[in-house]
Amino acid sequence: MMKYSLNVLLVVFAALLLVTAHFGWIDNYVQIVIMTIGINIIMSTSLNLINGNMGEFTCGHAAFMCIGAYISSILSVVCFGTKFGDPLFPATAVFIVFPIILLIGGFVAALSSLLVSIPSFKTRDDYLAIISLAVNYMIISALSNMSFIGGSRGFQGMKDTVWAMIDIFDGPWMMFWVILFTALTVWTIRRFISSTYGKGVNAICQDEVAAEIMSVNTNKIKIVNFMLAAGLAGCAG
Repeated sequence: MMKYSLNVLLVVFAALLLVTAHFGWIDNYVQIVIMTIGINIIMSTSLNLINGNMGEFTCGHAAFMCIGAYISSILSVVCFGTKFGDPLFPATAVFIVFPIILLIGGFVAALSSLLVSIPSFKTRDDYLAIISLAVNYMIISALSNMSFIGGSRGFQGMKDTVWAMIDIFDGPWMMFWVILFTALTVWTIRRFISSTYGKGVNAICQDEVAAEIMSVNTNKIKIVNFMLAAGLAGCAG
């Protein structure tokens, strides 16, 4: 009963935040702070899947966040902006297409994590930290030299997607999506940790050799866990 009471309380609290933002009772600065908190919750909880639950150490989480951010930003501008020409979709489709775009960004980030996880998990100790740190610098260098997406100045033009939402209904849509994906992230991680894969992750953290002896496919579970964490980081981006 207490568990469901807490969930209801969190839903009510999130609804109150959205209502107060909609009526202007909290200013833009406070809204930005709330959204930053939500994004950091997604980042920290997904990072904890690797550094905490699995007992490995990675320095490349920001790289996957960056990949998700750029993929989703470019797709949102292509679908609803005018930076690359006429938008692909009408503004009325934004509430269906936009969450799909966010999931695509997370999916691409998860796939890109294979470049790190497959070679790293064939070894042990600090190799994951070293390889992930190198990937961070590789992605920063690559994006900084791509002039068609803004280079070192960053990619711009995503506001067209927000305006498409506001044209339909004037509300705090960015805060809504941040709160929604924060809740989905926490729920997904809780379900994953309580699953068979999650128990395997905890076993690896306690003693990887013992987990292998008990027929746990440690390499597969590590890769799945790493991909999930990277995908959530991509959604945060």
